[in-house]
Amino acid sequence: MSKPFCERLRSFEHRILDNLDKIACPCHLSLGAEAVSEAIHKNIRKDDWLFSTHRNHGHYLAKGGSDDRLWDEILGLDSGLNGGHAGSQSICDPSINFYASSIVGGSIGIAVGAAIALKGTGCVVVAVFGDAATEQGVFWEAISFSVVKQLPILFICENNGLSIEVPISERQPHRETRPAAIWVRVSSFGLRTLPGELVNIPMAFKFSREEPIFMEILIQREGKHCYFPKLSTKH
Repeated sequence: MSKPFCERLRSFEHRILDNLDKIACPCHLSLGAEAVSEAIHKNIRKDDWLFSTHRNHGHYLAKGGSDDRLWDEILGLDSGLNGGHAGSQSICDPSINFYASSIVGGSIGIAVGAAIALKGTGCVVVAVFGDAATEQGVFWEAISFSVVKQLPILFICENNGLSIEVPISERQPHRETRPAAIWVRVSSFGLRTLPGELVNIPMAFKFSREEPIFMEILIQREGKHCYFPKLSTKH
C-alpha cells in the first residue's frame, strides 16, 4: 500500500537529510510546504503542465514523478531523471509535462508561453514560485500578458516570507510594519485572485482552465534554505 502523499514527500526529503554525505548537489527541500504539493497532486491532470522552482521536489512528485529517478538524479547517477546532470534544482521530465528552473522566477515566462499553446484545449499550466520571484520583472510582465490574452494558467505563490534568510519586510515596499499582500498588488493588474486557503485549490484549477488565476499561499519553511553535500572524512 502506497504512503499518503505528505508522508511520502517528507520521507523523501528526510532521506536526503540522512544522506548528505552521498548527495552530489545542493538541495532545497519542500519541508513545510507539503500540503500545497498534496493539493496540486489531487487536482492536476495528466495532460496539464507544471513549472516549478529550485525548491521543486514536492511539485515533481505531485505531477506524478518517480521517487527513484529523482533520488538517482540527486546522487548524480546516470540512472537519474536527467542523467545526473541537472541535480536537484533544474530537473525536467517531459513525459509528465514537468519543468523546473534554478533561476528565481526563471520558469514563469516559459509557463506563460506554454499556456499560449494550450489555450482552448481544456488543459491548464500551473506555475509555482516563491515570494522572491515576485521581485523579478518577468513576473509582472507574465501576469499582465496572461490577463490580456486570458490564458489558462494558475499562478501559485508559495510565500514563506524569506529570500534565503532575508525577510520580505526588508525586500519589498511596505507601509507601517509589513508589506502589502502580494495578491493585493497582483489584483491591480486585473488578474483574478482566490483566497490562499488550500480548500480553494480545486476551484482554482477549475477556473484557470478558462482564465488566469493567482493564489498566494502562506507557508513556513522548515529547516535551512539549502542543504549541501557533506564531504566524507573516509579515505
